[in-house]
Amino acid sequence: MKYIATIGKAQYGLDVELDDDRHVVKLDGKKYEVDLRRIPGSPVYSMLIAGRSYEVDVRRDGEWFNVSVQGESYRISVKEELWAAAAASSAKSSRSETYEVRAPMPGLIVEIRTAVGARVEEGQALMVIEAMKMRNELYAQTSGVVKEIRVKKLDAVDPAKVLMVIKSA
Repeated sequence: MKYIATIGKAQYGLDVELDDDRHVVKLDGKKYEVDLRRIPGSPVYSMLIAGRSYEVDVRRDGEWFNVSVQGESYRISVKEELWAAAAASSAKSSRSETYEVRAPMPGLIVEIRTAVGARVEEGQALMVIEAMKMRNELYAQTSGVVKEIRVKKLDAVDPAKVLMVIKSA
């Protein structure tokens, strides 16, 4: 099955096939064999790629996935190629859209790097959340103005909790 994965403004072509217990994944034309198993009762997957092991925390947030791998957090959209093409052709820009920054995992807010009313750029670090003794930066997925910050330093947060609201510009 062919997909388009979007991270920020970057898009990647994925072709995924299931072969017994492993996935054969082509990422922008390069082939990988991936052994992927979900750890029962959790959103964590054990992934083996080219002999290297990874723990991947995947949490769905509507049409998006909040993915954490080795201390790095990503907000990813994955759509079937045909659906992605249809969505792109019918997309309309709107200056009044808002974007909610959500907690990708349970944790503790250890740093907030912006303020209400501040202009932020896509990819800018907004805050740091500590989870499982690892610090993860959360980045703006759109440029805009910070309208609300719903947490403060040292707040404990649950997955998918809205931390900040940005009005797109």
